Amino acid sequence: MSYSLGGLAFATKQKVANHASAVLNRAGLGEVLRGSDESFARDLLAHHPEADRKHGAGVFWITVALIPEWGTRNFLVFREDGSIDNWSIKKCINNLRPEGH
Repeated sequence: MSYSLGGLAFATKQKVANHASAVLNRAGLGEVLRGSDESFARDLLAHHPEADRKHGAGVFWITVALIPEWGTRNFLVFREDGSIDNWSIKKCINNLRPEGH
């Protein structure tokens, strides 16, 4: 099985999770993702079970933020209408389907 996100190939969902964690931890808080990290995050978000709602009016950018209630770093989506939402990496990964399926 193989998973493709942001032009990168991953052999397992765990490797996708490891890469997502690396992106989350190398980006500074409030930093807008660019380049391959942005492509990966946008593709990952597309696999969220509520992707249409998470995309809303359209994704302007994705950034990393600390969610105080949870004490964790998370991706935030800034939408073109000015609204903001966080999203679960785990839900996206659980919803991934291998290439060709």
